[in-house]
Amino acid sequence: MPQRLNLSLRMRLLAGIGLGWLVLVAALLGYGHLSGGGLAKRENLLHLEYEAQLIADQLSREIAERQRVLARLADDLAIDDPDLDARLRAQQPLLALFDRLMVFDAEGQPVADWPPFPRGGPAIGGRDYFRHVQAFRRPHVSEPYRGGETGIDQVMVIQPLLDEAGEFLGILGGNTSLRDGASYLNLRGRRLGEAGHVVLVTADGRVISHPDPARVMQPAPDAASLPLLDLALFGWEGSGEGRLFDGAPGLMAFRQVWSADWVVGVFLPLEQVEAPLRHYARELRWVGAGTVALMLPLLWWLLGLGLRPLHRLERLIARVGRGELARIELRTGMVELAQLADAFNTLEGRRREALASLESREAFLRAVLASSPLGMFLADTRGQVSYFNPALERLSGLPLAEYRLAAWLRRVHPDDRDEFVQGWRGALSGAAELKQRYRFCGPRGEWLWLEVHASRVTLAGRPLGFVGLVQDITERHERERRQRWEAEHDPLTGCLNRRGFERRLAAACEASRRRDDAALALILLDLDHFKVVNDSAGHAAGDEMLQRVSGLLREAVRDEDAVARLGGDEFAILLGATRETVVREVAERLRTRLAELRFAYAGHTFTTSASLGVALHEPDEDGRALMERADRAS
Repeated sequence: MPQRLNLSLRMRLLAGIGLGWLVLVAALLGYGHLSGGGLAKRENLLHLEYEAQLIADQLSREIAERQRVLARLADDLAIDDPDLDARLRAQQPLLALFDRLMVFDAEGQPVADWPPFPRGGPAIGGRDYFRHVQAFRRPHVSEPYRGGETGIDQVMVIQPLLDEAGEFLGILGGNTSLRDGASYLNLRGRRLGEAGHVVLVTADGRVISHPDPARVMQPAPDAASLPLLDLALFGWEGSGEGRLFDGAPGLMAFRQVWSADWVVGVFLPLEQVEAPLRHYARELRWVGAGTVALMLPLLWWLLGLGLRPLHRLERLIARVGRGELARIELRTGMVELAQLADAFNTLEGRRREALASLESREAFLRAVLASSPLGMFLADTRGQVSYFNPALERLSGLPLAEYRLAAWLRRVHPDDRDEFVQGWRGALSGAAELKQRYRFCGPRGEWLWLEVHASRVTLAGRPLGFVGLVQDITERHERERRQRWEAEHDPLTGCLNRRGFERRLAAACEASRRRDDAALALILLDLDHFKVVNDSAGHAAGDEMLQRVSGLLREAVRDEDAVARLGGDEFAILLGATRETVVREVAERLRTRLAELRFAYAGHTFTTSASLGVALHEPDEDGRALMERADRAS
């Protein structure tokens, strides 16, 4: 009997599957419709990334080609050539790459241009791109600007002109209009379907190319409107979903043009992505309606007959799930159902044991994380933070629900942001473990020093993410800074001590040798009759005199000069980049002021004078030799 029932169940299942395949097809078609949107987005994002990479590579090649052309032309030009205008006119074929060729001298004054400016070329000595090339003497692509003489929005590719010794003589530049339809910077013609388009933006957020000409030279939308573009301006490359420039939903991908510090963005409205799916959905509805109308009544009747025992088992499983039963007690002659019930009971027992163990471990882990005095966080392999513990929320004043990478970055001190970004990039690439110290704006607006250590978590060699510790080291940092100050300063006068002064003197001598600039000067000073003050009025009076003398010395010199107490009543003054006549004037002024110093203490009136020795730094002389000469002069 059990064997016959066993075969009967198989037959009923086979009959149900045979009749239900049409419903399965309909279900698969329905699932295809539901999942098609996600698949279409993924495929379109891959396509957008590919297009963005192609355009970024093309722009990089275009820029590289123009830089190579200008470099070759610069090798054949002499800035003092009287026929320089004629030589530029001979480069007529280069106007296929540039709108205008220009040569400027080392002061930024125009020397030659072709085609010529109507009223002569501009003076560009004060412009940022000219000062950049003048300082670094490397090829450069300027930020977009509006020409003062032509009123044309343009970008200049610049080649420095150097002599054989590497001295800066001027620049050779090639301008390209941003609004010229034939320009390689004009990407309005690059379309993806009906509404997909390409946008080119500088790293500081200025639009270079956009299908709407009115947006050219305008700032890009802010981070709240286009967060992915805001990330791309920090160097991120990737794709995602968001709002377009006009606020409509869409897909987008970003790539960097590193040679010019530009960002290429390719945008595709969601309406265009979903149009084929809507058309396909209309066709599926007719197919699905016909299939259901024909197959559903028959399949419902057959499955109702065949699966009635399974429904009973389902109800028992549901009761176990709700906690009404601890195990299934199923009386049936069907071997498969009895075996299934036994397997379920075994699995349910193990599940309850595992759940109890998991809940206890999870409770223990949460208690450990919540009670930890150190800030802790978890992040995925892309650096997206998924967990803060309470200590980190209190330290940062930034709840996890409000966390965004850009929000955290804005609270990092501006001087530490580049190092912060580079550290995370290295950690995400697997090149290094993240260990950082940086300043962070705390919840009350105060600057905190944070120490961050993030370690990569792997499972069987596969990276899962990062676990990190964040510690407030503000007090320790301040203590270390104070200890470094105390190690090199005299506690009585606040001047440098001998150790700090010798280090400062050695560094100044080395810097003077490298720069070959104006000479350093050293003044050594010994107070006369200081022992008389200590003997007649005590060490407190001596300390008072030393403090007054040190204050007088600091007032008599510049802030960048160094004043030190070498020990006892011996002082030293290091004057940087000073002429000999000025040094002697300073020494005489110090001698006079010390002679005029008067102060009363415990019924005594004290005066002082000093013996001074002056020495000027000579080439290739170290600090020890300079101090010996100043001592002999004293």
